[in-house]
Amino acid sequence: MKNFFLLTLLTLLSLSGLQAQTLEELKAKKAELEAKKSEIMAEANSFNGEIADLQKEITLLSGWQTGLTGLVGLNFNSSSNWQANANPNSSSSALNLGINAYANIIKEKSFWRNTLATNISWQGLDNNTNDDDGGTGFLANRNGDVLIGSSLYGLRFSESLAATGLLDLNTSVFNFLSPGTVDVGVGVTWTPKTIPNLVVVAHPLTYNFAFSGFEGIESQSALGAKVKATYALELPGGVTWSSNLGMFLPYDDTQTLITFIDEDGVEQTSEEGLFSYTWINSFNIADLWKGIGVGFTVGIRQAGFEYPPGLQSYTAMGLTYSF
Repeated sequence: MKNFFLLTLLTLLSLSGLQAQTLEELKAKKAELEAKKSEIMAEANSFNGEIADLQKEITLLSGWQTGLTGLVGLNFNSSSNWQANANPNSSSSALNLGINAYANIIKEKSFWRNTLATNISWQGLDNNTNDDDGGTGFLANRNGDVLIGSSLYGLRFSESLAATGLLDLNTSVFNFLSPGTVDVGVGVTWTPKTIPNLVVVAHPLTYNFAFSGFEGIESQSALGAKVKATYALELPGGVTWSSNLGMFLPYDDTQTLITFIDEDGVEQTSEEGLFSYTWINSFNIADLWKGIGVGFTVGIRQAGFEYPPGLQSYTAMGLTYSF
């Protein structure tokens, strides 16, 4: 009987050891399969990246790529006998419209890049709706008007360098070329493969036409160099950023005497040349709901010959929709 219990105990211990050994083998096998799975998934992901890059190249070489984003900002306020308001009976309204568009065709040996950006805003204000004055008219009180366009054509002589010609326009919609500038020039453009959304233009032979539109300030023109850079980047959180910087440097530094009235009503004089630059940055959070997003644009410009001379700026914010 004693031998029987001893034999049973040994059998149970042996089975238990075999079970423990089998469990460890199963865990090891599982870990081995998981490691192989990770390797295969990493390889598959690398293929996905290559496929995406190839698709981008196919899309670029297939024909025109176009895009259009519209921005709308609305603001309506009114009060009727609201005594806590500084103007108890008043109304105000504001409307901002913006469009950013591009049309590009990228081929193996050539490219043609076209961009257009415009922003127009109106504002109406009536500080006393009980009188017959009517305040400032909505359509008559335009406080924003920007129109910027460019067309760049290039013939490649290497993978990232091309001989290019540029037509650049900087003015407004309702006061077209009054003031405004038109640049026409030739040179080279750098489009590095490692930074696909960067385009750098260097045109040492550029003729700049500066249109005045102001009494006492004559339109001018000069030969100089045009430098232009555009860049786009996807930031974390679904934010896209695009930047456009353009600069004209005249070879002739001749200064023109400009007479103007400052904000205090005092007559001032300033000697200005044709050096100018414009830098515009746009941020967009796209597709918050059914294609609708939020956009913000800020632009700065320096052009001494434009009346009055000094730093110019504009901002726009509103809902966006991409077509």
